[in-house]
Amino acid sequence: MTGSSKFPVTVLTGFLGSGKTTLLRRWQRDETLQGAALIIHDLSELGIDAELLSSEGAATTAGELHDRVAALHGIHARDQLKSSLELTLAQIADLTPPPPQVLCESTGAARPWPLISALTQDSRFFLRHFIVTVDALNLHRDFSDGRILTGEQDRGRDPALQHAAEVLAEQLAFASVIILTKVDAVDQGIVASQVDRLRQLRPSATVALSAQAGLLLGQLDATPAPELSSLRRLAERLGLSDTSATAAEVDATVIRDSRPFHPERLHEAVRNNLGTGMYRTKGYLWMASRPGQVLLWQQSGSQVALELTGHWRAEILRNADGRLLPEEIDFLKGQLQSAHPLFGDRVNELTLIGLKDARVNFARALRSALCTDEEVAAWQRGETFPDPWPQSIREIE
Repeated sequence: MTGSSKFPVTVLTGFLGSGKTTLLRRWQRDETLQGAALIIHDLSELGIDAELLSSEGAATTAGELHDRVAALHGIHARDQLKSSLELTLAQIADLTPPPPQVLCESTGAARPWPLISALTQDSRFFLRHFIVTVDALNLHRDFSDGRILTGEQDRGRDPALQHAAEVLAEQLAFASVIILTKVDAVDQGIVASQVDRLRQLRPSATVALSAQAGLLLGQLDATPAPELSSLRRLAERLGLSDTSATAAEVDATVIRDSRPFHPERLHEAVRNNLGTGMYRTKGYLWMASRPGQVLLWQQSGSQVALELTGHWRAEILRNADGRLLPEEIDFLKGQLQSAHPLFGDRVNELTLIGLKDARVNFARALRSALCTDEEVAAWQRGETFPDPWPQSIREIE
C-alpha cells in the first residue's frame, strides 16, 4: 500500500438471517482476501459471528481488534459505534502487512447512514461496496416477492413484518450491490420477479444471485464504488442523518444456562412460540440426548438450522474409546478445573434478536424447555430422551 492510497471498505449488511455470515465465511477462503481485516458489527452481546469468523474460532473481546478481527458487539454496536470504530480503524491502519481489504459484516438491524459515516470517518479509508443481502425465501414468504417493499401491495397489519419491511427498505435505499441469497430455495420464475422489484427499488445497484456455493467478492469488481456525497444527500433527504446506529425497536435478549435442553420440549417451543417479531436467534446449545455435541443454533423467521461445530471437552474427557494419552487427559482436566462440577464446559448461550414481546415470549418458552432437576438426574443415569430433531446434522467446514 502506497502513502497516497486508501483502504477499501466493503460493508455486508441485510436483514437478520439473510446469509451474511455464510457469505463472509465463503470469502475468507478466497486467496485474494487473505490478510483482510474484519469488522463484525453485531447486536448480540455474545459476539457469536466474530467467533465464527476468527481464526479457528478464537475467542474475541468486545470493542477490540484481535488477529485482524474486530468484534463490535453489544454497546459497541449501538451507543459507542462511532468511537469504537475510530479506534478500530486506527488499529487496522497500523497493521503490518497492511490488509488488502476491510470487510465489515453488520447486524441486520443496522441503520445504513450512521454505519457508513462511522466507517468513513478516518480519511485513510473509503467505501468500496455497500452490499445488502436479501433472503429470497423470506422475500417470497413475508414480503410478497418485494411487492410490499415497492408499495404494490399493502404491508398488512402485522407490526413485526411492517417494522422488518421498513428496516430492509432503508438498507436497500443505500445499496450499491444487492445480493439475493438462497435462490435455490424458491422457483426460478419467482427469483426473476424478485430481481425486477429489487431493481425498481434501487435502479443504480448491481443485483447478484447467491445459492449454496456463494458468490465471490471479486465478481463485483466491475461495480463502481458508491459516492459518499450522494449517500450523504440521500440521508439528509430521507431525514436519516441523526438516527441511531441500529433500529430502535429491535434489541437482544441473552439466555445463559448450563442445564441441557430437553430435546422434545425444545422442539415444541420452536413449533409454538416463534412469532413474526422473533427475527433472529443464534448461539450454542446442547441437548440431553446429544451430550457430546456442541451445536450452533441459527434461527431466522421460521427457519431453524443446527450445525455440529465440535464436541464438549467434558465429553471428550470421558475417553470412551480409550484413545487419549495420559498427558492429553491431564491437559483436559486442567482446562475443566473451573468448569461446572456436573456439566463441565457444556453450556447454552443464545442471543434472541427481535421485538420486545416476541423476545420475552420465546425466552420464556426456551427456559421452560431446559431440563428439570429430575430430568438431569435421569440424564446422569444414562436414560434416553425422545429426540424429534433431525439425526443428520451438517458440520461446519
